[in-house]
Amino acid sequence: MSEFALQVQDIDENGKSFSFPLSPAWVEATLADANLHADPAAPPGSIQVHAQKNGNEYLVEGRVQASLTTDCVRCLGAAKVPVDTKFATLFSRSANTGPREHARRADETFDSREDENEDEDDLSREEFSGHEIVLDDLVREYLVLEAPMQPLCSADCQGILVPEHVRPPEDVFGPSDGKVDPRLAPLLRLRDKVPPNKE
Repeated sequence: MSEFALQVQDIDENGKSFSFPLSPAWVEATLADANLHADPAAPPGSIQVHAQKNGNEYLVEGRVQASLTTDCVRCLGAAKVPVDTKFATLFSRSANTGPREHARRADETFDSREDENEDEDDLSREEFSGHEIVLDDLVREYLVLEAPMQPLCSADCQGILVPEHVRPPEDVFGPSDGKVDPRLAPLLRLRDKVPPNKE
């Protein structure tokens, strides 16, 4: 069942504004496969939408605000993902509408202003069917896109600490006094002979 649906009959050329709560239950059910969760310490998110009929299309502009969490890539703790993003999408009726709908659309007269086509080309386009414009998939897409590729709980996260009783001895990885292993000395001499790269 759709959570964010706009009734087409309520939208005209003057436009109409809508507001939806972004409930934690919806976030958990919709974004679980993307490893995104509602932040329990933050208030529920919100979706503000303004929809306007534009000829035989509907321009939907909105803003999505949410507080999400995901796993930190270093320590696997909770990394906060604040979301505050805007979108603008043109919705047109799907071509597989019934004959009655095609007849109704043929009888309507739409204003064909070519000047605004240039601006519309920059907008994303979606299709809808029936009497509702459902925004659930669009909202999900924008929330997922806002999640960083390498989420961190903090910039200085040290990662998962290895317990001391299972750490290898320090001499396993070479001397700890800062001296270079003699076996690497030829490589260091070669490095010193290579001129610095000037870009």
